[in-house]
Amino acid sequence: MSRTIHWPSTTFIQSVADPKLFPDIDLPQIAVAGHSNVGKSSLMNSLFGRKGLVKTSKNPGCTRLLNLFDVDDQLLVVDLPGYGYARAPKKEQKRWITMIEGYMANADLKLVLLLLDIRHGPKDSDMQLIEYLNEAGLRWLPVATKADKLTGNNRGKRLKEMFDAMGLSPIPTSSLKGMGIDKLRAVVQEEAFRSPYAGLIPDIED
Repeated sequence: MSRTIHWPSTTFIQSVADPKLFPDIDLPQIAVAGHSNVGKSSLMNSLFGRKGLVKTSKNPGCTRLLNLFDVDDQLLVVDLPGYGYARAPKKEQKRWITMIEGYMANADLKLVLLLLDIRHGPKDSDMQLIEYLNEAGLRWLPVATKADKLTGNNRGKRLKEMFDAMGLSPIPTSSLKGMGIDKLRAVVQEEAFRSPYAGLIPDIED
């Protein structure tokens, strides 16, 4: 029997500064990762259907903790610190990376949503994370944010370029227009409760 998740029932649980202090919560986990200023907070608010639940900022690099969200008592979504912010001190950047990898190494992760600005595609730091995810055997899915910023033809071209670079088809989304949010919810729900014997994520057609 398929589950039904009521996304607006999402609540913020707590922030964690050290993966070793991660609470014991018996729910499937989905992590949300992305470069600083990729629109992660806005995308998560759209995913949850809760405007303002995830705090947004015009200043990149504001998410410095692991932020935990309970989705309808069925799913745990973990908002990871944005990485790659060039103006952050090197020591702080290293701390973020250590925190992210420390969490992923010990979490019972079902899926990592990798958010990428469709206008720029994957950067070096994104490709490094992809390499880590693949080596760790973690399932991940690229999500193209701010898709409303490009016209149809340009959007399709950028999505193909992103597929060529990463080997997986991104889901094009727009927090402003609501584009792709229902599709993203469906994929997250399927992956969160999938059998461990199910196959790989298929390419998702636009």
